[in-house]
Amino acid sequence: MIGGTTPARVRALAKEVGRLHPDWRNPERYFERRDELRRELHKLANAMERPHG
Repeated sequence: MIGGTTPARVRALAKEVGRLHPDWRNPERYFERRDELRRELHKLANAMERPHG
């Protein structure tokens, strides 16, 4: 998981998504990274939905 505060994590994920592109030497790498980012976004959304306190 990308560490830091929620705003920092969102910014880091946005940066990663912006850099995401196919790797013609290893096409599976794109899909693997895309799935990692998707999981991270789901974790972040779940954490934001949990009641605090």
